[in-house]
Amino acid sequence: MPAKRNKSIIISYKVLRRFIGILGMALPVVLVLGGFLQKGNGIQGSISSYYHTNMQDVFVGTLWAVGLFLISYHGYDFQDNLVTNLSGMFAIAVALFPTGSVPDTTQPLGVFQLSPEISGILHVLWAFIFFLLLAYNAYFLFTKTGTKQPGPKKLLRNTIYRACGIVILASLAGIVIYMLFLQGTMVSRWAPVLILETLALWAFGFSWLVKGETLFRD
Repeated sequence: MPAKRNKSIIISYKVLRRFIGILGMALPVVLVLGGFLQKGNGIQGSISSYYHTNMQDVFVGTLWAVGLFLISYHGYDFQDNLVTNLSGMFAIAVALFPTGSVPDTTQPLGVFQLSPEISGILHVLWAFIFFLLLAYNAYFLFTKTGTKQPGPKKLLRNTIYRACGIVILASLAGIVIYMLFLQGTMVSRWAPVLILETLALWAFGFSWLVKGETLFRD
């Protein structure tokens, strides 16, 4: 009976990992495609800007779902749990404090009715920490091995995890460079923040799909 129960727990955690991965990869695609359904929306400058479109409920709901999944997830040790649970909390915080980077926005934002400036600052801070935790999780925690020598498939997965962590960090660095030096230039027309955030979310989602043994399983 205990062996059967342990097997069920393992399967349920694999499913949970897959759900997290699917949500992470699907969010940018669903937001962009859904935004086109409302006339005049077009492509937004960032993932967070879809909060101010007809896709607000999808944006907030997905972040809450990802956050709750991450909080409910239990890893192999205290560090796994801490990083994953904190990631979930910051995902929810991103949803609770919407971006204020919308022209002519003066109305209070979010459930706490903060000014656009304060809400925007907190939103960027929480999002930055969220992505840093995702990168740390992929690069350092997903790559941990047990006592036995890892096989070729595990080594391949570790390479993928590290690549995903690097993509997330590189995307964050690109966003910082753009915000500090390239805003208002011709680069802006290509929605670089949206593209870089999408890459980071895809890397996050892909790492969790691999962790859930959807891909590259033993």
